[in-house]
Amino acid sequence: MELPKVGDELTVGKTFGSVESVKAVSDLYAPASGKVVAVNESLTTTPEKINSDAHGTWMLRIQLSNTGEVNKLLSSDDYDKYVKEEGGH
Repeated sequence: MELPKVGDELTVGKTFGSVESVKAVSDLYAPASGKVVAVNESLTTTPEKINSDAHGTWMLRIQLSNTGEVNKLLSSDDYDKYVKEEGGH
């Protein structure tokens, strides 16, 4: 798992890191723009925490530079519907 450093600036929709599985390396995309204020350092040594508790494990905390971007995020229910109906594409 590669995560940004505290103080790094993120831009919505741009990559901020990656996660590697047995089959592939996947980019992580910023859900919103802002400054990284905390990083879950334990994920660099135990990334499997994401698999065991995907909704409860945090990667980073962002001080938002544009709070309006949050309104464009999908709810959990909308995301589930998107994945089921669209196949995630």
